[in-house]
Amino acid sequence: MKIYLSGPIYPPGTCDNDRVETDKWRHEATELLQRACHPIGLSSEFMSTLDPCRKKAIYDPKLFTPNEIVFRDLKDVDEADLVLVNFNLLPNKLPIGTVMEIQHAWETKKPVVVVSTDPRIINHPWIIAMSVRIFGDLKEACDYIVEFWT
Repeated sequence: MKIYLSGPIYPPGTCDNDRVETDKWRHEATELLQRACHPIGLSSEFMSTLDPCRKKAIYDPKLFTPNEIVFRDLKDVDEADLVLVNFNLLPNKLPIGTVMEIQHAWETKKPVVVVSTDPRIINHPWIIAMSVRIFGDLKEACDYIVEFWT
């Protein structure tokens, strides 16, 4: 099963360790998903993730054009079986790309699982309508994905 890991690329502040924070939750989600496979008799290889940050410096026009980034991210959503969205890194970031990925997943009939504790996100009618479940915690969301969708 392939899971696309959607969420803000840079956490608030856009400081030197932004990429570290961007990658941290994606690594954690991958580990949680793979670890959750074992109790139900699945190998960790059964669960793979698609990381939109792989091999690229996000928003560096010297490396990638906006069109290249958007087309590759949409291709990743198309290849995924499910989209896991983490909005918990967002206090002041406007997650336009993340919301567009949710819309694309919904249009292509991919289930979307959202992680957020922000009332602006979890109470938004569009997020509610386009997600199958909303969790406040990444581990709960990963356990749910493995338990329900495998």
